[in-house]
Amino acid sequence: MKSVSKAALAVALLMGAPAFIAGSPAVAQKKGANSPQVSEAFRKPAGEVQKLVEAKDWAGVKARIDALDAVAQSDDEKYYAASFRLAAAAGTSDNPSIIRALDALIVNPKTPQADLGRYNFFRGDLAYQQKQYPQAANYLLKARELGYQPQGTNLNLKIAQAQLDGGQVAQGAASIDAAIKAEEAAGRKAPEAWYKVVVSKFYTGGDKANAAAWLARQAAAYPSPETWRSSLMVYMEQASAKGATLDADLRLDVLRLIRAAKGLAGTSDYYEYADAAQRRGLPWEVVSLVDEGRAAGKISRPNPQIDPLYTQAVNRQKAEVSLTAEEKRAASAANGAVAMSTADAYLASGNNAKAVELYRLALQKGGVDTSLVNTRLGIALARSGQKAEAKTAFAAVTTGPRAELARFWSAWVDTQA
Repeated sequence: MKSVSKAALAVALLMGAPAFIAGSPAVAQKKGANSPQVSEAFRKPAGEVQKLVEAKDWAGVKARIDALDAVAQSDDEKYYAASFRLAAAAGTSDNPSIIRALDALIVNPKTPQADLGRYNFFRGDLAYQQKQYPQAANYLLKARELGYQPQGTNLNLKIAQAQLDGGQVAQGAASIDAAIKAEEAAGRKAPEAWYKVVVSKFYTGGDKANAAAWLARQAAAYPSPETWRSSLMVYMEQASAKGATLDADLRLDVLRLIRAAKGLAGTSDYYEYADAAQRRGLPWEVVSLVDEGRAAGKISRPNPQIDPLYTQAVNRQKAEVSLTAEEKRAASAANGAVAMSTADAYLASGNNAKAVELYRLALQKGGVDTSLVNTRLGIALARSGQKAEAKTAFAAVTTGPRAELARFWSAWVDTQA
């Protein structure tokens, strides 16, 4: 968290120095509940310190402030003494004395309400500098509660950083979320780094669901091909590291999203994708993928890795049975297994309308992995431009790693025209 500069701190805190006590016997004589309660024993030395404050004789103030503090009895007297101490401490960038003065002022009932937000804010900033993160967050939250708005500083972001660094990840993420929404309300785009820090903290803490959700938000906010690819690669790596099972079907559907986002980077990505599709018996997808990669200049020719896969896929494609015949088998089958495999073939061959029809039949007949079918139904609908229907299908995937992948797909749908 970027802390307030010493110069800015001094200017902001010196604004609070009182200037109405020196040489005013009437102060001690006023009556009423709101009148300052200042004794004659305090008034005279306080007036002398006040003159030193006005002259910015900080060494002189520091030489007398402990003695003045010692004779301060009422809340008013303690308020004046702490304010003078704060002025001298701020003027000399004496952080320990600033903290002492702020601590006294924050709890003093005579401190003006208008100053409390500012004092809590700077007390939080100093606590953060000392790596006292929970205390920093509490002071900053109080400053926000009191309506303080620091100039040139995003208070929600400062709160979030203190919470995240103090291990309060859920609270910090909520504060980052508030900071992002504040930026959006002001017509600005929140920096990508804000998303990244939340993702990092959630993953470090083992909260895969929230990490994936924030990764999806990051990719939606910064939908470049590179961002989609890196976000999804991190998702797969971290999910595996945390013990999730990433089966061949799941990896294939992740690679499909990277392809949809135009994030496939080079030979290794295309090879992994083509190999996954080939192993799932989808030669149509292998052929279209390799043709696309070659046309984009991302797959060199000849290519000893990919060329054999491509040749095999071309030959298998010619040998495949009629999908129309498989449709008839699916319609008469006792469960949805045939409908699902036929839908997979249609999805791989680019016939999204037929894929949608057969995936829905598979769900209707049952006996299939509904998370897998709903994911692919959503993909087919998304490819067809049916955004609302696609998001409904993705929302039906609620458990396991596929739920996280479905959130990524849903976020990608939101970025499409």
